[in-house]
Amino acid sequence: MEKRFKLKGLNTFASNEWMANSAKRYRSSFDKEEVDYVRCEVAIYNKLFDEEDWTAKLTLKAVDEKGTKEHCSLEENITVKKEKNIFYFKNGWGNATIGEFWNKGSYKWQAYIDGVMIGEKLFHINEVGKVTNKHNPYFTIEHIKLFEGDSNGWQQRNRKYLKTFNKKSTRYIWTEIKFKNLTAQDYNYEFYLNYFDDAGQPKASVLHAAYMGDNRADFSYYIERGWGTEDGGTWVDDKYTLEVVFNDVLVGAVSFNCADADEEGELELIKNIEQTLAVGTAGSEVKKNVIDNGDTKTLDELLAELDGLIGLEGVKKSIRENITYLNFTKVRREKGFEDNDKLSLHSIFTGNPGTGKTTIVKMLGKIYQKMGLLTKGHVVEVDRASLVGEFIGQTAPKTKKAIDSARGGILFIDEAYSLARTDDDSKDFGKEVIETLLKEMSDGPGDIAIIGAGYPKEMKTFIESNPGLKSRFTQYFHFEDYLPDELYQIAMYSAKNRQVGFAKDAEDYLKEQLTEAYRKRDESFGNARFVNALVDEAKMDMGLRLMKAPDMNALTNEELSTITLEDLRVGFLAEQKKKLKLVINDKELQLALSELNELIGLDKVKEDINEMVKLIRFYNETGKDVVNKFSLHTVFTGNPGTGKTTVARIMAKIYKALGVLERGQCVEVDREGLVAGYVGQTAIKTAEKIEEAMGGILFIDEAYALANVSASHDFGAEAIQVILKRMEDQRGKFGVIVAGYPQNMHQFIESNPGFKSRFDKTFLFEDYAPEQLLTIAHNLLKQEGLKASPQASEHMQNYLTALYEKRDNHFGNARTVRQMVGGVVKKQNLRLAAMDVSKRTAAELEVLSIDDVKHLEVGQTENKQTLGFRLGGK
Repeated sequence: MEKRFKLKGLNTFASNEWMANSAKRYRSSFDKEEVDYVRCEVAIYNKLFDEEDWTAKLTLKAVDEKGTKEHCSLEENITVKKEKNIFYFKNGWGNATIGEFWNKGSYKWQAYIDGVMIGEKLFHINEVGKVTNKHNPYFTIEHIKLFEGDSNGWQQRNRKYLKTFNKKSTRYIWTEIKFKNLTAQDYNYEFYLNYFDDAGQPKASVLHAAYMGDNRADFSYYIERGWGTEDGGTWVDDKYTLEVVFNDVLVGAVSFNCADADEEGELELIKNIEQTLAVGTAGSEVKKNVIDNGDTKTLDELLAELDGLIGLEGVKKSIRENITYLNFTKVRREKGFEDNDKLSLHSIFTGNPGTGKTTIVKMLGKIYQKMGLLTKGHVVEVDRASLVGEFIGQTAPKTKKAIDSARGGILFIDEAYSLARTDDDSKDFGKEVIETLLKEMSDGPGDIAIIGAGYPKEMKTFIESNPGLKSRFTQYFHFEDYLPDELYQIAMYSAKNRQVGFAKDAEDYLKEQLTEAYRKRDESFGNARFVNALVDEAKMDMGLRLMKAPDMNALTNEELSTITLEDLRVGFLAEQKKKLKLVINDKELQLALSELNELIGLDKVKEDINEMVKLIRFYNETGKDVVNKFSLHTVFTGNPGTGKTTVARIMAKIYKALGVLERGQCVEVDREGLVAGYVGQTAIKTAEKIEEAMGGILFIDEAYALANVSASHDFGAEAIQVILKRMEDQRGKFGVIVAGYPQNMHQFIESNPGFKSRFDKTFLFEDYAPEQLLTIAHNLLKQEGLKASPQASEHMQNYLTALYEKRDNHFGNARTVRQMVGGVVKKQNLRLAAMDVSKRTAAELEVLSIDDVKHLEVGQTENKQTLGFRLGGK
């Protein structure tokens, strides 16, 4: 049982609502008045990931703190699929009536697999009262103050409270919370301190859990918690919000800055209901999420600014056309035309992170305001957490408040797809947000543009989740990933804003690395964010290098502002070193190499593969990028039966053992497995096979059949284009081996320029010599429990030699031997079947005699086109 899994952890929660990343609202302290069920989540690492499914009996028991009284025992037979590297199981116990089952006290959830306890989680039930945004019977927060310090900052006595922190010298930002206890009852409590940047992205989360004794009402207490590093550099130039959450309710928040210098001062504590509803876990309160228009530029100047943005050509063109049409519609209405179409500004933005969606939203607000379509043009940024309430009845008011805050401008909903769950959970409050938005877009007072943004696939699911969304969101803008040249322009722009520049060799290196990053990108590629972080990292490394100079004052302005190749490479190499260091499984490698070396013949192929293994080891030991130094794509040429498929399977195992490929499977296909019969289906069919081969090898037998030069509309060409693109875009994630007859494969590789650049290795599988063919025959006979007599062996040798000498390009090699052995074994079995039982000795049963093989002969009329052998008596 041990080798099948490893415990990741146990978590407790009460609310069954799904949060981001399939998480729940994890807590370990609850109040009797808020709890119906207390649930437990068990997470285990699947050690048989990608190997096999397995089953077990999982039991959850709820017991008192001492483990003496059992409150429930929940058993379930689970199946852990091999596709899941982490398996989650959730269940709970209680009563549908809140406060009915769980009483004040401390309890434990215990998890068992096949009767053996694998872990336990302590949780507490208090009986003070339910906490809401309007009422907190536990305590009231008196102040939240921030100060800088080291990792032991809680011990500092002389504290300098700040509202702005020096980004260069700040190590830990410590939070001091003073709260007044309001109850005489004892209770266990948890404070979650959540930090967000100005864009609403989570920065950090710190938990403080403790016990409050009884008879301590009206006493004040302090909590100190910090986050950062001893070396600094964790906090950057930005605006941040700290939110304090207790029992899933936001009980206090403050906003602070990081800049070039410390600024002393106390922070405004936000804790009343109006402010709290506007805060949410997306960042600072809505009023601080409002991006004020405050722009005196004319419409033409704004449009020129739009055109000046790097890249985004498709988006800019769509916006220009949309603005032109909106102007046209506006003029018609002013002229008295009664257009039935309602003028709608509601839009969907799709694209990966860092593609400029927020930048464009800000510009659209200004543009629409100048056009008279919106009265203010400001932007309010929200996400799911800003709109969804903690309890039933709170979601609609929060959403309406956000809409009212955005009235006159744009309500920008980032990751809007998170409002629509694919599992159709009737309890999910995201649906209530969508209904409220639809009502606003249908019959609201107007003067608002609602824009939803997110990944393309997820946003498609969002739109299809409710029929009303498709008709309300009438404009769609897709933000493509920035091209390498555009990423380079962004880097130059970013450097200029930071008053730094690049040395010439650093610029060249930057171009190469940006091209490589673009080629390896996936849906999480950061685009402009990635580039900006890169420049920040290089600037920091430049500073670290220059600070080692004996005399900083002697450095010139140029030296103080020039990022060198060394500065730039530090960040890249540090990241690459983490990614490129391969973990080699020597045991698996030796097994795979032994399997290869035990094959008959193929001396040159074995030599090439063994050299390849040595090279990969060398690249790995010297920290070189194996993926870029070494191609996984190979051409196998040779006649049938020369071991190409067998070697492909072994190579997949070798690559896995070397850590080059993750899974090491070999997916074997031919033309039929890739090409479909109708237009558009081939690409889908080919892509599915490539996905199946991810982490392993895609072996395409008789690959030349894909390049049908005689047919102008052959679908094989479509398969080739898909394969070529994926080979380049997902380099290092899978390997392609194409195989076939030497002459055909030569023509195949020459048929497309893309093949030559991607397939940089060719292995020639030569025909087996007669002696090797005979050895193969003996091995096959051994598998049948037979051994050839000297006369039978000699006859087979003569026969195989004759076949070899008359062979042509279609000679079957080992396949022919396999057919031959199948025939002679059948002959031997028939001979023994006709023999009297008393004469069948054990030795006789294990011998292949001359009588079993004498029918083998090369036909006298056969030529090289019809070479074979016949079965039957002589």
